[in-house]
Amino acid sequence: MRPARFALALIAVAGAASAGVREVELALPVRSKLALTGHERLYVGPFVRERKGDERAQALNFDVSAEFERYIRKLLRKESKFVLLPAFEGVRPPTGDPLRLAKETEFWREIGTKSGADYIVAGSIDFQVQDRSGLKTEEYESPIDGRRYYRQRMVEQTGFSYDILLNVYDARTGALVFTQPLKDFQEKPERNFDEFTGMFSNLFALENQLIGVFVPRTVKTKRLLFTP
Repeated sequence: MRPARFALALIAVAGAASAGVREVELALPVRSKLALTGHERLYVGPFVRERKGDERAQALNFDVSAEFERYIRKLLRKESKFVLLPAFEGVRPPTGDPLRLAKETEFWREIGTKSGADYIVAGSIDFQVQDRSGLKTEEYESPIDGRRYYRQRMVEQTGFSYDILLNVYDARTGALVFTQPLKDFQEKPERNFDEFTGMFSNLFALENQLIGVFVPRTVKTKRLLFTP
């Protein structure tokens, strides 16, 4: 019996070795983080600007929180069937502290009552543009003696960083039902890169994470398929 089993094992190994391998791309469904029907009434805002106090960060000539709210509305309008309610003018949060603001249930309930929303999408954002130009140490090979040396070279770069706290509130009760922190950093190989362009090129990198909170997505992945 043992020789027979050994022979069968050899046949199985030989068959696997002779089998082909093909890489295929699969589309896998991913559920949204919030269990929504997709037709709820959403009110977007307000987002508060949180400043981390980085001394290297440049002053910006546009309203970061207002632009981010506009971007969220545009993204939801494009990728979902939610009913997006118009924003109120002159809404002032009772505090600029994101953690304290999340607990202001009366404030969120009042917005929900006035707007008729099912959920409120709000939070905080810190966006910074940093001049990261400076001397960088690099290794190079001398064309004279072929030896490796180190030298310093001036490199011009602009850094863009995001620190976002996305909160979703039940508009009827004002209670916080979901929170999602999002962080990202990118560098551009230029100095004095336009900060407005940099903000939205960076947002595109976070787009899947943002929309994935509200609607199901399809993620593409590669797998190995063994063929006879």
